[in-house]
Amino acid sequence: MTRGLEILEAIAAHQPIGLTALCTATGEDKSALQRTLATLHEAGWIQPAPGSSPQWELGAKPIVVSGRARQSSSLQGRARQLLGPLRDATRETVHLALLTNTNLVVADVAEGMQVVRTALPVGQLHPFETSSAGRAILAHLNPAQRMARAQAPEKLMTTAEYEQIRQRGWASSAGAVLEGSNSIGAAILDAAGTPMGAIVISGPASRLTPDRCEELGVALTETIHALAHHH
Repeated sequence: MTRGLEILEAIAAHQPIGLTALCTATGEDKSALQRTLATLHEAGWIQPAPGSSPQWELGAKPIVVSGRARQSSSLQGRARQLLGPLRDATRETVHLALLTNTNLVVADVAEGMQVVRTALPVGQLHPFETSSAGRAILAHLNPAQRMARAQAPEKLMTTAEYEQIRQRGWASSAGAVLEGSNSIGAAILDAAGTPMGAIVISGPASRLTPDRCEELGVALTETIHALAHHH
């Protein structure tokens, strides 16, 4: 158990990190380390990092667990109080996505009230380049930071498009996370203006038309504003 936690801490400190480098960092035997990595992977604590060489990074589980541990005062706890009312007002699925070192991961979901709605599992990853949450976050980063986040740089938008998202306060996306589902997302910023995550409204493309997105965008930016001033 303690060894597993030490390995997890080493991955968190050096991610993405390969097996050999992890052996050096922890002083562990390679075969014993492989077994522990397999267990951690199976339980959702770690995941293979994107790229050709096998390397590990933290999975969704640490975010969810740490979110639960800090929910009374954390961003996740504050956001939870606002997800429900936003869902009630829009009747669509609303969720919180949190930013980690390398990923954007669904951390909390308020299910929509319609029969046909989008269902997102906690722990699902959002692509930065094409999801509304990712686009909203990238709009608050500089071009070099955007490139560093992107897994498919060719799918990045233009600087002018990101500027438009930043000015408007929300980004839209069609079918990037779930086929046939549209979404709009707005970035959650800390006091210094650095993105920490996003709040997203999603629903079937038939309901989330461009006109409705404009309308929902107003409700979404009001929620983000409330979150920034809610302690």
